[in-house]
Amino acid sequence: PPDPVYLPAELELLGVPEYYRLQRADQDVPTNTSMDTRTETFLVLRHSPGTQPLLQATYPPFSTRQEVPMEKEHGEAWAVRAVFIESSVSPAEPFARVLFHLMERDHAEDQDLPCVTLHAHHRGRVAHGSCHLQAPLGACVVELEIPSRWFSPEPPEPAELHYSVTGSRECRGGSRERGRAGDARRYLGPLELRVAEAVRWQEVRLDDKVLLRVPDATLRPGHRFTATIALRHNFTADHLVLRIKAKKGLQVVGARAGVPGAWTTQVERSRGPKHSTVVVTCWRSGDARGGSRVADSTAFLHLDVAVENGTGGLAPARPLTWQVEYPGQDPEAQKDKLVWEIQVSERDVRALVPLVQVVPVKLVAVEAGGGITELPEPPGCESADKQVLQVSDGCDAVFVGGKESRGARGARVDFWCRRLHSSLRFTVWAPLLPLRVQLRDTALEQVRGWRLPGGTE
Repeated sequence: PPDPVYLPAELELLGVPEYYRLQRADQDVPTNTSMDTRTETFLVLRHSPGTQPLLQATYPPFSTRQEVPMEKEHGEAWAVRAVFIESSVSPAEPFARVLFHLMERDHAEDQDLPCVTLHAHHRGRVAHGSCHLQAPLGACVVELEIPSRWFSPEPPEPAELHYSVTGSRECRGGSRERGRAGDARRYLGPLELRVAEAVRWQEVRLDDKVLLRVPDATLRPGHRFTATIALRHNFTADHLVLRIKAKKGLQVVGARAGVPGAWTTQVERSRGPKHSTVVVTCWRSGDARGGSRVADSTAFLHLDVAVENGTGGLAPARPLTWQVEYPGQDPEAQKDKLVWEIQVSERDVRALVPLVQVVPVKLVAVEAGGGITELPEPPGCESADKQVLQVSDGCDAVFVGGKESRGARGARVDFWCRRLHSSLRFTVWAPLLPLRVQLRDTALEQVRGWRLPGGTE
């Protein structure tokens, strides 16, 4: 068939950060194109609210532009991402925290950003909480207190979370305005309701018979925590000495036996200018003597440690050095020492959240109370599959570098800062060959300098 004839005008979409020019694979030009008209189809993936895309048509020496209407339902023009800070709540910590942020770059301070309302549903009951997205990050945190009557000893039934995006006026309007947003709600996910708070522990070996457990949490000045010494099943000694050295800012304030009556403890303390030392001597008492075995991971000693106030100038990671000694052990023998760092923060940081801004990434810390702050130190990051996706050395951008071998759904990038961890997942498209390439300028020139087999240029 003869080559198609059509108006050689060039169409371009302006003011839109992400779009694709669509064309049927079995047609060179749309069917309704002629010498008098030209038609093209664009897929707009994302556009900035408050701006109108422009369609520019050029047919030298003529050029014209026209605004393209992008009207949507109220609130839908904002691309908002929701991130769970906690996936479960309990009566001791009844706050459901969700971070919301706009998936665009930083915003001007005077820009009117929308309001986000979180809706929790449980057995016909509803609770609401709202926050106003704030520049420059375009982010905020809803901290919704779950009513105490929602927690019951009956078989737990999770609450269902939804959210809605509305104008800033609705955020200031209170519960009456929040109720009107129900028809535009988006499902977020289930929220587990726990009767008791689950305690998270970190466990490490002091030697092949003794274990150390400490809470997996960042502590604040003035708080106390309990470290537990546990015995393995192969522990048969009647006597044990535990030596603990604490840097300034930490203090061991007490020790007690895990099984009263089975062990007797004696505590000796000394304090220096830079650190304090506590020696806890433990021996079996009464009928417990005789080297009998214990059940595996039995807690036999609890140590109460206080984080001292007025130590804001100290490093956030404060070390505790642990050492186990046994009677009759050679004084010159090499004794195992374990240095365990306790993370201390003036702020009650609960989560590390990467904010996706197209390809650039910004990491923020979320505190109890809804505060959002930038990280005080550089984070770490790694792509889970470098054959699909890469992450920059500064952890501020995710990209493909051209050497990847495939695409994937749910490609993961991990981020961490101190004891906090978080992940982002991406869908990476990789084209299948043969790949169709269309050139604007069909007048090609010879490329010099390429060598062909045989030595010719």
